[in-house]
Amino acid sequence: MIRKSIWVGLLMAIGTVALWPEPAAACGGFMCDGGGVAGPTPVVQAGERVLFEKRQDGTIRAYVQIRYQQGASVGFSWLVPVMGVPELGVADEATFDQLDAASAPQFRFVNSSGSFSGSSGGGGGGGGGCGAADGGDFATAERGASEPDTMDDGVQVWNESRVGDYTTAIIAGDDGDAVREWLIAHDYDIPDRASEIIDHYVYTGHRFAAFRYDPLDGVGGSLPPITITYTGTKPCVPIKITAIASVPVLDVMVMTFGEGRAIPDGEYLEVVPDYANIVPAFSTATQTTYYDEVDTAVMAAGGHGWVVEHASSTHMLEGLTDPEAVSLASNNRYVTRFYTRIPQEFMDVDPEFVFTPEHADVNRLHVIDPSALTASAETASSSAPLRFAGVPFGLAGLGLLVRRIRRRQR
Repeated sequence: MIRKSIWVGLLMAIGTVALWPEPAAACGGFMCDGGGVAGPTPVVQAGERVLFEKRQDGTIRAYVQIRYQQGASVGFSWLVPVMGVPELGVADEATFDQLDAASAPQFRFVNSSGSFSGSSGGGGGGGGGCGAADGGDFATAERGASEPDTMDDGVQVWNESRVGDYTTAIIAGDDGDAVREWLIAHDYDIPDRASEIIDHYVYTGHRFAAFRYDPLDGVGGSLPPITITYTGTKPCVPIKITAIASVPVLDVMVMTFGEGRAIPDGEYLEVVPDYANIVPAFSTATQTTYYDEVDTAVMAAGGHGWVVEHASSTHMLEGLTDPEAVSLASNNRYVTRFYTRIPQEFMDVDPEFVFTPEHADVNRLHVIDPSALTASAETASSSAPLRFAGVPFGLAGLGLLVRRIRRRQR
């Protein structure tokens, strides 16, 4: 994960004014202040993993897991924009772990003669309501016809209940302030700066699924993943609300299950890292420079890009034993895995995905010959005068170069 000091320097250099949460590495899948007796205790979010299943009954089920660097305190609050009145539940972390391992990119390094010289696995970190009322959100769904169970200070309330270790409610209001005030009055920890972005989702026709971590034993710890099932066709990840409390660069892994291949929709593009440029780097999570190449490809797409790390028949997913993972693979014909690293200043558009039969499979195994890259670099240096490398996307590219140098110095 990119260190905060580097991004502060880069933002100062390019004169960008950005919303920087206090603290920068704060809580939750979407937002929280993680309350406690002594005040807010932020949960440092390391990434998001989201699984979407397009089901035969016309619904989509989303499995959402936030990844964090410390245990969650009791009172941690999680707010998800939704359409209609979805069904809420909890999931098992093993489902994410097994599907992640079965689809993560693999890198095999060989020498010029083709002999094996080493390999490593890698890939996404590893959630997800959005867009406009025309149907691009966590779901694209018809507004639910059901009347609210209660009206409370101008806020409509459906289904206050308990789901696993969470106290939950589905609510809607006339503006962001009304929603936030209701949540605070009912012991949800929502930061002051949340009202504006909540107001955006209210304006675009959303309701909100609110989760408060409230384990029966009263002891905080592992934050369970959640499920949200809704009527709809187009999965979407609510990145805009995530930006309220995100690390400077967020790792996001998305897997879609359905009858066909999925692709990014709207302003997001499918991008391809320069795999030939990847070399071993044993100090990184993937033991390669894969993240550097993902950063470069995403920035070349204006910060709105997704790498397709794997796309195939679900029969290619091996080693699954978790019941829910097995069910997802056996009940759906196709799986697509996406990965991105989103800088906080580009969390301004909610990513959407659509299903299509028109795109090819993507193999997760990449065989790379590092000697070919070395030979190419030596040829270029001997046939051209010494000069600075070009920066293809302005100062953002310079930032990537600085980050790469700092990483290799560790």
